[in-house]
Amino acid sequence: MSTALRVIGDGLSIAALAIIASTALQAWKRIPKDVTIPMHWGRDGQPTWRAPRALGLLWIPAAAMAIIFAFTLSGATFRAQGLEAVMLLCVRASLAAILAMAQLAHLRAVIRTLQGEDRL
Repeated sequence: MSTALRVIGDGLSIAALAIIASTALQAWKRIPKDVTIPMHWGRDGQPTWRAPRALGLLWIPAAAMAIIFAFTLSGATFRAQGLEAVMLLCVRASLAAILAMAQLAHLRAVIRTLQGEDRL
């Protein structure tokens, strides 16, 4: 049973990373090289901090890979048995969904902001 749960967790992690990578790639193609990426917005909805395109578009994919691969590198997914394996699957599934949604929300805000500024 723990092997099946590990495989399911791996599949969810791979799906999340695929979503994150593909959306980053599409944004990379759409946003010109010289445009800085909004990273933080104030209460008024205006960007308060911007980053170069590479950092702005690749920080979530890099963080997601580090977080998701930490489970495999630590060996936790191979040692877990029984209820611990079920809980680990729940954590991995939740993290995969949260990371993918964070990427989608960030890119949506970036695109909206850049379109509003006529920078796309």
